[in-house]
Amino acid sequence: MSQKKHFYYRPKTNQHHSPTVRWTFVILGWVFFVLGLIGILLPVMPTAPFILLAAGCWARSSRRFHFWLINHKYFGKYVRDWEENHAVPLYAKWLATIMMAISTAMLFYRLPADMTWAAWLVALVCSGVAAYLFRLPNAK
Repeated sequence: MSQKKHFYYRPKTNQHHSPTVRWTFVILGWVFFVLGLIGILLPVMPTAPFILLAAGCWARSSRRFHFWLINHKYFGKYVRDWEENHAVPLYAKWLATIMMAISTAMLFYRLPADMTWAAWLVALVCSGVAAYLFRLPNAK
């Protein structure tokens, strides 16, 4: 019988000295984490930015929660790739770009004619996000 080898990554944390600030970051981390989980179920809401925000909040407030997220079965690899190299997997870049394009196209289709400026604004922001994503290195 072979034992399953567990990989535990020990992140570097930069915890704040003030307990009030640390508690604020812990609470914000949980809010962002829950929003990320909701984003898994809702196609119009992103998951990755909220999980990365949760990791950032917990890195400044709670070693335990940050350690848990860094070593999470599903989110851990993506958070480690981001924290170490600011890298995003290529399929995630394409998926995000396609979802933004579909959402923007739906805005153009559903908004009334006098509100098309809002759709153009969203299209501009989504184009900027897509350009930024593809400038990042690909995660391995």
